[in-house]
Amino acid sequence: MLLGGDAIDLGGRGITALHTPGHSPGHLCFWEPERGYLFTGDLVYKDTLFAYYPSTDPQAYLKSLEKIAALPVKRVFPAHHTLDIQPEILGRMRDAFLKLDSEGKLHHGSGTFQYGDWAVWL
Repeated sequence: MLLGGDAIDLGGRGITALHTPGHSPGHLCFWEPERGYLFTGDLVYKDTLFAYYPSTDPQAYLKSLEKIAALPVKRVFPAHHTLDIQPEILGRMRDAFLKLDSEGKLHHGSGTFQYGDWAVWL
């Protein structure tokens, strides 16, 4: 089982597993620093992010977005919808979650919030 911080050697390509809870408690993103590639799984994608399930944690989601938005990402590979996703979306998502938090809305049941090419359902 992989944990956050574990390194994976893919025959000359180094990948680091990042523990990024929020969508689910054990969610992982995979970071390839040499190429600047971030594989986001269910944490980041265009469309509506689901953060309303009992197994989701909106506050942990924010912390995970802060973690990955700080990386020098050149390319984002999400698990769903389109691969036409630019790294700047990481900062936009982080900032939106920060604003929701400052407004007291970053919790289950507060609604669906639209941000153009993505949304979050809390």
